[in-house]
Amino acid sequence: MDNVKKLYDERFLRVLNAVERNIPDRVPVMPMLEEWVIHNAKISLKEAFYESADTNFEAYKKTFSQIYVDAQWGNMNILPLKVMNNFGEGLYVLTDDSLQIKGSAGNLMNADEYDQLIKDPLSFITNTLLPRKFPILHGNKEEVEKLIVKALGEWSAFNAHNASVTKRVAEELGVPFMSRGGVFVTPDIMMDYFRDFVGTMGDIKRIPEKFYAACESLFDYTIRMLTATYSTPEDNHWVFTPLHLPTYLNPKEFEKYYFPFLSKLVDEVCVKRGYHQMLFMENLWEPYYDILLDLPQTNKLVGLIEKGDLKKAKDKLGHKMCLMGGMSVNLLRSGTVSQCIDEAKRCLDELAPGGGYIFSTDSVVMAHRDAKAENLIAVCDYVRDHGSY
Repeated sequence: MDNVKKLYDERFLRVLNAVERNIPDRVPVMPMLEEWVIHNAKISLKEAFYESADTNFEAYKKTFSQIYVDAQWGNMNILPLKVMNNFGEGLYVLTDDSLQIKGSAGNLMNADEYDQLIKDPLSFITNTLLPRKFPILHGNKEEVEKLIVKALGEWSAFNAHNASVTKRVAEELGVPFMSRGGVFVTPDIMMDYFRDFVGTMGDIKRIPEKFYAACESLFDYTIRMLTATYSTPEDNHWVFTPLHLPTYLNPKEFEKYYFPFLSKLVDEVCVKRGYHQMLFMENLWEPYYDILLDLPQTNKLVGLIEKGDLKKAKDKLGHKMCLMGGMSVNLLRSGTVSQCIDEAKRCLDELAPGGGYIFSTDSVVMAHRDAKAENLIAVCDYVRDHGSY
């Protein structure tokens, strides 16, 4: 057990040094593995997520005995589906093989309701949006109360399941899960939960001042939710922030309607409150690099950029954030071992100098077909063995 604890501490420090743009002993190895871990272990997703924390742990144990990792961004069991299904959510379907989204259900708010949201976000969400999303809340009071009690019990069980897996992965495998909390940039909340994609894009064109004011009104609530669920930034784990809307905006729109809230969030989370924050930067970000230069200065920010030349990102933004990614999932899926090792070598040659780099996949590895096991094994071993400073 002492050896495992030492291994855990070494790995955690390696990642922390990279994030803070110090020079670690070597480049951390941190592929973005999600459901792939369970598929690789030939375990049913339903059994791992719904039925047995022990089975969930065994999937990590088997996969991490094959594939070297220094850390993972978090436990992939992030949706409390049993809780959600009580209220007729029905948006996600978990099978033995996959977690699927049936369709969009984000256009919950009407364009003429902005003033209500801006005036009192909590009241509007509680009294208008939640009953609209979950009509079952309009039912018999006693039945609704029973349902809520049942859901709270399932929420407790969900958290206990994940806590058990996280603890065992740390204490038995020596692998840290870095993410402990999450927070959204408020324009993403507007798109993901209130207005959906079409509504959001239309609002930015037609009523931009109301969209901006709504994003402002939500900001304090996002910080409250973060600090209520993760209140110990001194433990140096991560706050996870997925960025969904930006690459659908042109640079002028991004600078005017998104970047002010991203910058404000990084300032509040990293600079003022001392959290480490991971930005999951979906799609191609090269058109926005010059704008990102105005992010607050901090040594607590890491960005995984999905597409584009990560060397350009390192050259442009390396003094603003630790960069994560580089390893093509497309190549892991269809390439040879030799081709994948060549790509891993390129990542080290171009991105490792000067520190501030975590070797990872350029997107999440979910389905078993997303990556060949032999390719993942080869690149992770290569970086472990050749990524020393």
